[in-house]
Amino acid sequence: MDKHRIQHNFAQAASAYDQHARMQRDAAAALALRMRHQWPEAHRILEIGCGTGNLTRHLLTAYPQAQLLATDLAPSMLATCQTLLPPADRPRVQFKAADGEQLDTTGFDLVASSLVFQWFEDTPATLRRLRAQGARVAVATLVDGTFQEWKDAHAQLGLADGVRPFVSEGALRELATELDAHVEFDTLCERYDDAKDFVRAIKGIGAGTPRPGHQPAPLGRVLRQFPEGITVSYRVAYWCAGPSSRA
Repeated sequence: MDKHRIQHNFAQAASAYDQHARMQRDAAAALALRMRHQWPEAHRILEIGCGTGNLTRHLLTAYPQAQLLATDLAPSMLATCQTLLPPADRPRVQFKAADGEQLDTTGFDLVASSLVFQWFEDTPATLRRLRAQGARVAVATLVDGTFQEWKDAHAQLGLADGVRPFVSEGALRELATELDAHVEFDTLCERYDDAKDFVRAIKGIGAGTPRPGHQPAPLGRVLRQFPEGITVSYRVAYWCAGPSSRA
């Protein structure tokens, strides 16, 4: 996996990210609701891949006494997140540029991440490592079935779609059983009246890095498959592992 390219693309998107990140905001809010229900209290929180702060702001609201370490692979995302946080909350947050697959979670009682783990080399291995380190873990990540409409359009033309592979629902269900975790799945959809706007949005959030070795397909041929626009599906897994604070 070319993490330098991934880092570069997200760094370039920091200033425009929030213009396109509608689904990302919805996923972060849904994860935060699940976390707050299962764990009403947290004191030291590690966020993996904070981006511009969609989940960060929810964490600060849900856990008003907590201290937060917000990390991201792209330093410009960290800077944007810090700028967008309410001034009153900034003293409770530290920022660190870091690879989420390499972080040590020792000393944190909650690890949270929204729509980052699909960029990892090995999502199940990272979840196992985090649980082994003892923290409660709450993750929203994309799974197989995401962008299915876009992939189907390529397949109908005999073209490779370039979409990076996602972990399967089955693999996450098996892992949930193994690690005594809870996982739920949901489909979030976005409508674009012009399919070109979908392509622009993906690039606008920095998520345009294709699968390794992919050669770009003739984009015009693919776009003509959607003369009336496109509704894009995002299949999201919400993963929570660790003892509940509720009786």
